[in-house]
Amino acid sequence: MRLPGDGMSWREFGKGLYHELDHDNVTDLAATVTYYGVLALFPFLLFLVALASVVITPAQAQQLVHQLAQVAPGEVTKIVGDRIQQLGAQQNVTLLGFGALGALWAASGATLALMRSLNTAYDVGESRPFWKVRAIALLMTVVAGVLALVGALAAVATEPLANAIGGRAGAAILWLRLPVAALVMMFLWALLYYVLPDVEQRFKFITPGSVFGVVLWVLASWGFGKYVANFGHYDKTYGSIAGVIVLLFWMWLSALVLLVGAEINALIEHRSPEGKREGAKSMQDTGMGPVARASAPDEPARAAPAPLRAPPRRRRIGGLTALVAGLAAGILIGRREA
Repeated sequence: MRLPGDGMSWREFGKGLYHELDHDNVTDLAATVTYYGVLALFPFLLFLVALASVVITPAQAQQLVHQLAQVAPGEVTKIVGDRIQQLGAQQNVTLLGFGALGALWAASGATLALMRSLNTAYDVGESRPFWKVRAIALLMTVVAGVLALVGALAAVATEPLANAIGGRAGAAILWLRLPVAALVMMFLWALLYYVLPDVEQRFKFITPGSVFGVVLWVLASWGFGKYVANFGHYDKTYGSIAGVIVLLFWMWLSALVLLVGAEINALIEHRSPEGKREGAKSMQDTGMGPVARASAPDEPARAAPAPLRAPPRRRRIGGLTALVAGLAAGILIGRREA
């Protein structure tokens, strides 16, 4: 694998990444994922609450929402926290369980949208049958819920354990919460990059895209939260739906970072002597072995002769692009009115 600075210069990496982001219309893809993510958010929360009700209490769930507020904007945690509190107050466990099954199906729609977007990032088309694609989406939605629950259990159990131990050891346990949460998120991103796109690849827990994505997501979420709290005046522009607008923009930002991480992984693999050519789903489709590719290390991988399939055509999503443009315009208007 060619990493920036080791076989591929940072200048070459930057130019290649910019070209891929522009060619694949990553901002439009992120808007698509955001749209389906909004539709799937509350069904996923219903599924998550039903899954978590057997191990944690609603009060502990609210504690997790407060911890999320350290990174995400306050408007986001308020919307999510209010909905979790309403769902947790339901007494009919059977109804909640049956509702969670339907919610799981609805929530998998966002996973399907992410699957299509990752295929675009890897420059491949979808060839798997419908039932397999839907099964993968359902499975990954469940995995995301389980990992979220594992992170929740770790966060809930850490503070009582640290208080019981006390001293420096207890403080160290509290400090370890953030690295552990980052590792859980990185594992989830690695699974998404491995399972969702229709390409053959080995599972790697740590990839350049997942490391960059998780770090950038934490920084971007924290920075956006600080901006909203101190400089952004969305309520003056959007009124009572200001919280919804902040949620939309934060989800779009999260989807964008996730897709940029996928583009980084795809670019490094396509430019690596041992990697697949752009548009190839497996090494058999590449038509060139590592020895043949190594004969011209400075030649971009996309210049390989006789490609078996052309990359998918660029897709423009006018309505979603207008949505993102409207959000950006709203931010500028809000700052001017401030």
